[in-house]
Amino acid sequence: MAGGTSLAKRRKALRLAGAALEGLAAQLWQAQGAELGPLLALIDALGERVEGARVAVLSEAVERGEVGGRTHEWLREWAPSFRSGGSARMVRVVEATRHQRYTGLRRAVLEGRAPVVNAACVVEEYERIGHRLHPDAQEPVMDCLVGLAETGCSRDIRRVRQQLIAKYGYAGEFQTLQDKAREQRSLSQPCADGTGRFDYHLVVDEEAKAVIEAAVGALSAPRPVDGERDLRNSGQRRMDALLEVVRRGVASADGVATTTKTQLLVSMELTDLLARTNAGTVLGSTAAGALLGPETVRRLACDAGVVPVMLGVQGEVLELGRKVRFFTEGQVRAMWLRDGGCSFPGCTVPASWCDGHHLWHWADGGPTDLDHGALLCGRHHDVVHRKGYHGRVVDGGVQWDLTPGAYDHWLRQRQSVAGDAKSAPSPGGDGESPKSADSHDAPGEPLETPIDVWSQPGTRAMSLKFPPWRP
Repeated sequence: MAGGTSLAKRRKALRLAGAALEGLAAQLWQAQGAELGPLLALIDALGERVEGARVAVLSEAVERGEVGGRTHEWLREWAPSFRSGGSARMVRVVEATRHQRYTGLRRAVLEGRAPVVNAACVVEEYERIGHRLHPDAQEPVMDCLVGLAETGCSRDIRRVRQQLIAKYGYAGEFQTLQDKAREQRSLSQPCADGTGRFDYHLVVDEEAKAVIEAAVGALSAPRPVDGERDLRNSGQRRMDALLEVVRRGVASADGVATTTKTQLLVSMELTDLLARTNAGTVLGSTAAGALLGPETVRRLACDAGVVPVMLGVQGEVLELGRKVRFFTEGQVRAMWLRDGGCSFPGCTVPASWCDGHHLWHWADGGPTDLDHGALLCGRHHDVVHRKGYHGRVVDGGVQWDLTPGAYDHWLRQRQSVAGDAKSAPSPGGDGESPKSADSHDAPGEPLETPIDVWSQPGTRAMSLKFPPWRP
């Protein structure tokens, strides 16, 4: 009907629509098979309009004060179908869409383009992540959520939560969330059930899930024997695969793994890696699509079991790994002799369970050599990257500056010296020369004021004009 059609005529048309549907089932025998699909589409479109009309009428009643503070009861009284459930979702959408930020969502619901169940999910998600987003990102975020409400389901709306925080959140917000999730990783002690079985409770974050799936996924495929199909179910195959990974990891007498580390493929735009913004994406395993925070990706770049795929601003592959990123076996053995184990102060983890860490981060152009490498256990490798600690090789050992943000402070000093060296005139007769950009730049005295560049939400270094949402 046209927008100018009176309410009386609309009420009459609604009664006629109800009458047309009454007894429809008994008359369906008259329809040809090819007519059933279009008929269902017609009824479905009518249902979408009905849902939008319900929201419109309830909103009007709330605005006029007709509900008397008893919105749920009023709705169930005049719309008995809600007595079996759904009234809370309807009321929530009506109350939320009175806010200006939900103008686009309200329009989509009233026009029948977005079902109420999806609209309620949009409201729930925005209330969950809104305080983590930069204020200027409201428009692209709402465009994304409303678009998914129109074309997808609630699962699709919830699925983009991490992507939205990574792309439109305050600087460091996504990494902070991942760090908190990492701290909650746990594996319980075995609990016997009295039948010879034992239960474990496992809690992991995105990074741990990606590593586990990369290791277990390839080993858990069905493996026929002598032409007979594998009768193990998925859970049994995955458990057997996990046991195989553990056996390989502890097979040798000295505790050194007998196989190479599981290879994890992670893609990330180079500009984001350098600026510590957005997120990296896991590729090529059952955990494909999982997002990893920028500082997590920078830490993983030290690991020979992780292959970084550097992308340009248009998504083109700039670099697939880099041979010099990996410490050679000889270099690792030399660090074993020099460091004796984890080089972090007070740590006693043996060398065979440590990784080589780039003291001058590989992501920042650091070389892979003994003068810029140190052994760190998994725990302290994470701490060093997360807190921004900086170490340097001095007199055959590694000295650590445990001031939060010390690495960034050192890197800025080094970049400043390198820039001055390029612009300085040739040295005069005094024999002095500018400091080489490749020399071992000491971090100097510890900072008086700690610089925590990841835990404090702030504005992005980039332009505050956020791009439109693209999955």
